[in-house]
Amino acid sequence: MKSILKYILLAGIRDRLYIGLFITLAASFSLSIFLGSTSFVEAQQTTAAYIAGSSRAILAIGMILFVCLSVARAFENKEVEFIISKSISREQFILSYIIGFFVAAFLIFIPLVTAILIVTKANKLGLLIWSASLLSELMIIISFSLLASLILKNSFSAIMASFGFYIISRLMGMFVLAINLPQDIAQAKSHLLGASLKFLSALFPRLDLFTQSEWLSYGVSEFSNLKIILIQSLIYIPLMIFMAFHDFKKKQF
Repeated sequence: MKSILKYILLAGIRDRLYIGLFITLAASFSLSIFLGSTSFVEAQQTTAAYIAGSSRAILAIGMILFVCLSVARAFENKEVEFIISKSISREQFILSYIIGFFVAAFLIFIPLVTAILIVTKANKLGLLIWSASLLSELMIIISFSLLASLILKNSFSAIMASFGFYIISRLMGMFVLAINLPQDIAQAKSHLLGASLKFLSALFPRLDLFTQSEWLSYGVSEFSNLKIILIQSLIYIPLMIFMAFHDFKKKQF
């Protein structure tokens, strides 16, 4: 397991993951500070919102690309067949990859949170909860990206599926609000759309409730959202890992 973790971390260096994300995040910080400084009121809060929102998206997109491309390359280069031929179970293989990708994300996460604390002077409790929520969000994204890569094998299809999952999950709040449609809309269409949106809301996590930028400036006002974040993290992460176990055990090499 240690060798797989080391391999994934070295793959991040080889693929310029850390350098690429740090440069992108630095550019995002610079642009956010500039845009925040143009605000006439609450310039510091505006800067914090821009930094938090852009950093969250950059880190999520970077990890999706890294996971999908790494797994696809491992299949293409027969690295998966070589690893499972050793004394390691398929469950250990999946767990090693998930932990390795999470550690790679964590190495970027630590300086990111430190920079946010220094630049924005964020609310300490809000930053702590924001950071914990971001880690949960990254774990969900990594788990789904790995699952999509195992099922689809093709890197492009896995990336598009992961992007679709992330975008729909981020927009899930709008979908839930749209369930209560105005009464003047045709009744049949209203019922059909409402049922479809309820079905989607049951399948996808509510990432719109995760990692809210306002926490950095004003702290947490609705603790009920934290319960939803905790419950969904405890449901979706083990579920996707179990699905990856099930899919990988059925593969023939």
